[in-house]
Amino acid sequence: MLKNYFRIFLKIASQNKLFTFLSLFGISLTIMFVMIFSMTISKITTGSGPESNLKRIIFAERVKTKNTAQQKGGGYNISSCGRLLCEDHLKNIKSAEFSSMYAYDQWEFIFNGQHELKKVTATDADYWKIFNYKFIKGRPYTSEDVVNKANLAVISESLKQLLFGDDDNALGKTIRYNSMDLIVTGIVEDPPATDQNAYGDLYFPYTLLPDTYSLGTFTGGYRMAFEAKSSKQFGAIRNEVQDVVSRLDAADTTHTVFLSGPYTQLEKMMVGYGDPEDYSRGTSIFKYLMIALAFILLPAINLMALNFARIHERGEEIAVRKSFGAPGSALKGQFLFENVLMTLIGGVLGILLSYLMVALFGDIISLRMSYFNNVPLTFSFNFNVFAVALAACLLFALLSGYLPAIRLSGMKPAVYLKGGEV
Repeated sequence: MLKNYFRIFLKIASQNKLFTFLSLFGISLTIMFVMIFSMTISKITTGSGPESNLKRIIFAERVKTKNTAQQKGGGYNISSCGRLLCEDHLKNIKSAEFSSMYAYDQWEFIFNGQHELKKVTATDADYWKIFNYKFIKGRPYTSEDVVNKANLAVISESLKQLLFGDDDNALGKTIRYNSMDLIVTGIVEDPPATDQNAYGDLYFPYTLLPDTYSLGTFTGGYRMAFEAKSSKQFGAIRNEVQDVVSRLDAADTTHTVFLSGPYTQLEKMMVGYGDPEDYSRGTSIFKYLMIALAFILLPAINLMALNFARIHERGEEIAVRKSFGAPGSALKGQFLFENVLMTLIGGVLGILLSYLMVALFGDIISLRMSYFNNVPLTFSFNFNVFAVALAACLLFALLSGYLPAIRLSGMKPAVYLKGGEV
């Protein structure tokens, strides 16, 4: 039976090339976007390069404070964590294997007549234990260097190439940054563009930053990363962090304090830049599922309209077959088979298009993930992503084919042959 269905499908597809083209175009374009977006997000949340241990790391990045006198008025401030909050409290979390504080900035300068924009990350010593940078030469700065405010720096390979060219003796040389002369102690490979937490061209001890970088006890420009032995420890780390914040909140009579997280990379992306106190994981998942469903549903409705038109074109064939005793279930099954096959072909084309799109425009088109970081489109085979694409294909086929199939199976041949509707 399936063999006959396949033969009929080939004949119908070749007879109406315009319908076939429009169907495949709509399906493949949708699957292409689903694949590219899914693969890029998968790459970000799985981790690579320095973030190869991402499954064992959670992050605390955003603090919300309310002035007690403004509680009724709703005045509040949301920012990254303050230096004192990180240094004196969050870095002392005992449930984590390592705890690191760090801050991002950008460095604009003129070099050889060219305007350059580089990323800067001020870190503590534990940063190099949590994130697995590959050192090409040299070493990171130590805890003692951080405490002593040593003017040391680690640089990326691309920054080394820009400033020192092919000189193999870059270690020990000086880089001028914001009135500081930093001595290079190490050179690391450039992190992948998909890394959202471990990135930069110039790294130096956070103690070199001016005190103005922190707005107060709770707010400032710092972020925290906590590494656990396994994801099973995340709950203990979160509880200990929130206990610390609760004690600080109780001790401060002028403000109420809320710390977001600590969150995994995926949760951190779902929180976004909204009010962190309003974040609900269940609500966020539901919201993104609805967006994904709407993204698939719109082209499915369009394909459904094409399928209804297709039924009218095949009216005589359907009427004759029903007149000779073809059951409605067989016609329904055939139509769904044709639609699923058409959708799977479009899905394969969509996957091929996603490869092509990333190959041609991956370095040009990027997703805006944060103020400091844009992520280029990426393609790396992942079974979960492939499963998502396959599920999207089947959902697409069922959404666009079910109602037309019901309409087709309920057709009355005598009415249609006398000039009636399907």
